[in-house]
Amino acid sequence: MSGFLCITNLREVLKISKIKNKIVIMGLGKISKEICLNIIKKGSVAYGFTSNRERTYVLRKIGVKIFDIGSFDTVIQNADSLVITAPPDKTGCPIISKHKKSIAHSGVSWIGYVSSTGVYGDYKGKVVNEKSILKSDASSSLSRLKAENIIKNFSLKSNKSLCIFRLSGIYGFERNIILQILNDKFVPIYKRNHFFNRIHEADIGHIIGTCAVSKNLEGIINLSDNKPASQIEVAQYAYKLLGKKIPKILNYEEVYKQLSPIRRSFWENSRKIDNSLLKNTFGKMIYPTYKEGLLDIHTSYLNNSSFKF
Repeated sequence: MSGFLCITNLREVLKISKIKNKIVIMGLGKISKEICLNIIKKGSVAYGFTSNRERTYVLRKIGVKIFDIGSFDTVIQNADSLVITAPPDKTGCPIISKHKKSIAHSGVSWIGYVSSTGVYGDYKGKVVNEKSILKSDASSSLSRLKAENIIKNFSLKSNKSLCIFRLSGIYGFERNIILQILNDKFVPIYKRNHFFNRIHEADIGHIIGTCAVSKNLEGIINLSDNKPASQIEVAQYAYKLLGKKIPKILNYEEVYKQLSPIRRSFWENSRKIDNSLLKNTFGKMIYPTYKEGLLDIHTSYLNNSSFKF
């Protein structure tokens, strides 16, 4: 198996796949619909577990085979790929800790693990890539890193290919700054030299779904857009789309004591993600920057009579 920083250029390989692979997704959360749609679109079968009734209904409607968690050991036996989107817990990765024996002895040859660019920590606005030192001391990121290491060790011992996807801030049709503004839940905050990237759910689904079917991508890859930006830059564009004036911008130093630990952690970390590896491997993204993503979301809302501007 290749090293964890070496990813082959797969542009030709990724064009394949009408083969009916059986792919199991554990942790059917908010990004699961896009991943499953791409898997099914490529002619493969998506299996997954969720205890969320509404999500179960939505996923079954698009063709996902939902199974009971007690059936996991049986379902995984004939699977070709395993995608883990479940968040880490105190054990690291709950899926590996509970099911490592059945996964190790299954037909799974490729594992995809969804992690976060939060593991890089604070780089004071400088650029980071897949080879950068991991500096984060936040408990959530340390849990992610622990899970990454557990899965790396497991994949090596069980001879499974592994790709770790480090995601930037996720946005899409149901969670984005436009919705926050419309629901009066957005507060513009400025902090000097604070940058972050984001990634649209459609790009996440395309990339992870393609990899789960092709089973050829190994290593670590950052899933981030092309344009790291400040919160204010993104907010100004969103308000412009809505034809609204941006409200008073608050200074971070004045409000940080009022923020929750999670929100404060976001503001204490600044970095620009280099997504060269992603672009060289997959080519053009569906939504290369927040501008294309928010414009499409805004257009969708305009065509939806239930939204009021």
